[in-house]
Amino acid sequence: MALLPSAAAAQFYDLDGAYRCLTTPSAGCEKDLKDQPRPAAPKPAGPTMEQVIAKVRDRTVGPHEVEFLEKHADADDPRAVEVLAWCKLNGIGMPADALAAFWLYRKAATLGVANAQQNQIAIYETRLTPEQREQVLLRENSH
Repeated sequence: MALLPSAAAAQFYDLDGAYRCLTTPSAGCEKDLKDQPRPAAPKPAGPTMEQVIAKVRDRTVGPHEVEFLEKHADADDPRAVEVLAWCKLNGIGMPADALAAFWLYRKAATLGVANAQQNQIAIYETRLTPEQREQVLLRENSH
């Protein structure tokens, strides 16, 4: 003889039964819900900021981490902006670009990142070419 599910359990699995359990819950519905296995929490779709920063420290940044940083920097995540500036300045995961790093540190400073303005000044004074400094001044004076 086959075991049949209880009436409440059978109801829960048809669309109408599920609706009744949601609108007029009963002890049978509650028991059935408690007896159901819980699905595993979904894994994050991509890396975490901590994982990306670890790869920056190890200088093993790949395209996925760069994309992650760019996406978060575009969304004004202060840590992402600062880390992306560091990567651009030092050529980690991308070609070095001191001018792009300069502007990213400017953005980081406006987002409240400690020492970002000092980093921007240091880049201007020590890493930009005279032509790049002129570009910065022209851009600054045009605003």
